[in-house]
Amino acid sequence: LAVALAGCSIIPGMGDGGTNEAHVGDTVSTSWFDYTIISAEPAESYEGYTAAEGNKLVVVDLTMKNTFNESVPMYDTDFQLYWGEYSDDEMAFPLEPYCEAQLPMEYYLSIEEVREGILVYEVPSDVRDFTFAFLEIFDNGTDEGEEGDLFVTYFTAA
Repeated sequence: LAVALAGCSIIPGMGDGGTNEAHVGDTVSTSWFDYTIISAEPAESYEGYTAAEGNKLVVVDLTMKNTFNESVPMYDTDFQLYWGEYSDDEMAFPLEPYCEAQLPMEYYLSIEEVREGILVYEVPSDVRDFTFAFLEIFDNGTDEGEEGDLFVTYFTAA
């Protein structure tokens, strides 16, 4: 079974496979599942969490469907958010889940299961344009695995 982590080939050194580009509302098909970003909206606060001064939240609502013949292990950090020149300080992992609507930190996507959930990112308030990224990582017996295709979804959250 393959393991999946997020990244960007537009980020130096990330993504040895092909790059697949999408926008909000497009269905993206990975080796293990399909996903669609339903919406990606800015917010000062979400479900009781307020962004720090100078920051805002980006609330991403997505749906996923397992298209693989086994359950797929998933992590909230599989999906990362990038902006700017894609340097180490221009990316965010989802906030740890603090409300029921958010996807768990770790879960399995069962065969044919469809799951909808929220990922919340805290980002600088002056950023408008984002790249939501998922990078396939295949288990090849090494700690790093083998990078596959990169999937990026572009959106504006102003």
